[in-house]
Amino acid sequence: MPKIVDHDAQRVKFAEAAMSLIARNGLEGVTMRAVAAEAGLSYGSLFHYFTSKDELLMHAIRHSTSLQTQRANEYTHRYSGLKALEHLLCDDAIINDSSRDSWMVWLTFLYKVALQPSFAEMHAELIDGWLGRIRTLLEDAQQSGDIEDDVNVDFEALAVWTYSAGIGQMGLVYPALLPAAMQKELISAYLDKLRVQ
Repeated sequence: MPKIVDHDAQRVKFAEAAMSLIARNGLEGVTMRAVAAEAGLSYGSLFHYFTSKDELLMHAIRHSTSLQTQRANEYTHRYSGLKALEHLLCDDAIINDSSRDSWMVWLTFLYKVALQPSFAEMHAELIDGWLGRIRTLLEDAQQSGDIEDDVNVDFEALAVWTYSAGIGQMGLVYPALLPAAMQKELISAYLDKLRVQ
C-alpha cells in the first residue's frame, strides 16, 4: 500500500525548519539543503513544495502570521475593545524565546520587503489585515465607551501599530533595556492614554 503523504504537514515542517535556522543563524545561514536537514526530510522533497529560498521564506511568514492570527482570534473571543487590543499587542511583543525567534524571522522578512516588490506586496497585504484588526478593536472600544467618540480611529490604528512594532524591534535589539515586562508596560501606558478618564 503506498504511503500517504500529508502535504500541508510537510510544508509546515519545512517552514518551521526555515524559521528555526533564521532565528539561530540569520538568512545567510539558510540554504535549501540546511532546511531539509533541519526538517528531517529529504533535500529532493523540499523542491516538490518550494522552488526557491524566497518562496520558502514567504511561506514561513504566512505560517507564522497564521499562528498569530489564531491567538488573536482567541483574545477577541475572550475580551473586547482595549482589553483585547492590549492582549493582541502584548502577544506581538518579545515575551519569550518563541516570540524572539518570530521577531528574528519578521525582521529578516522586512529586509526582503525593502528590496523586492513581491515581498513588499505580501507585506502590504499582511499589514492591511493587522491594521484592520486594530481598527476594529478601537471601534469596539469607542462603542463601549472606553475611548472618546472623537478619537480618530484610523489615525490611532496607524499610531498603535507603529508604536508596538517599534517596541518589538527595539526589544530584539536592546533586550536589557526593553525586557518583556517593560514592553508590556509601554503598551499598557499607551492604551491608558486613550481611555476615557
